[in-house]
Amino acid sequence: MAVSCLPTQFYYVVEPSVGHETCQIVNDGIAAKLKECPDRLVGLATVPMQDTNLALKELDRCINELGFRGIQIGARVRDEELSGERLEPFWARCQELEIPIFTHPSSFMSTRFSRNHLANVIGNPLDTTVAVHYLIFDGVMARYPRIKFYLSHGGAFAAAYSARMDHAFGARPDCREKIDELPSTYLKRFYFDTVVFSVDQLKYLIDKFGADQIALGTDYPADMGEYNPVEHVNQVDGLTEADREKICGLNALRLMNLDPAQFQRSSAA
Repeated sequence: MAVSCLPTQFYYVVEPSVGHETCQIVNDGIAAKLKECPDRLVGLATVPMQDTNLALKELDRCINELGFRGIQIGARVRDEELSGERLEPFWARCQELEIPIFTHPSSFMSTRFSRNHLANVIGNPLDTTVAVHYLIFDGVMARYPRIKFYLSHGGAFAAAYSARMDHAFGARPDCREKIDELPSTYLKRFYFDTVVFSVDQLKYLIDKFGADQIALGTDYPADMGEYNPVEHVNQVDGLTEADREKICGLNALRLMNLDPAQFQRSSAA
């Protein structure tokens, strides 16, 4: 299991040095927990995305010193999109390290979302959806072909409505200034978790993007989480046993460059 902090602990809104310090505290706390269950848990770090140099510094500390296997980031940094030019060195380093970048929203607030938990039900997937579109249309996915973005909530709305991006690419010159392939081509390079709550939606993700691009998610301990994710995958008809094994664990291990044997307990244990 990959352990990451709550999105409320990103602290992108604070002054960069304070954000760096809070990230260190959070990551050191996760690292301490990992030592208790080294054959079951791995870590995804948080980094101070509001300052590129500090984010790079904490990224290298967590990967090279604490042994984390990836990072978790928000779908935006305050009012700044993930495709902002200053983040180019950061994405280059993530690609170089070959680590997964777990992208989780912190909501897309609106006065229209004031009731019925809509800040989460609509706002969270909308936040991710906007991030995905910027990463594609602003050319991040084109410039970093080996980067590994892993999206929460099944890729949000973008995963179910990519044809609209493709239509815009053909219809409008401003939608192809920084990319030279259909947006859906880049979308297929993202990885998606399984937290979509319905079997038919999960089957759609698998059929659309392939079993190699889907990895188990839980969103634990949130009330909007999926608490029996393996059973959710098992309910999808037509999957081969090999594909089930990929989705339920092997893909995550591959994303984090981990050997499956490291997590196979002995019969005695």
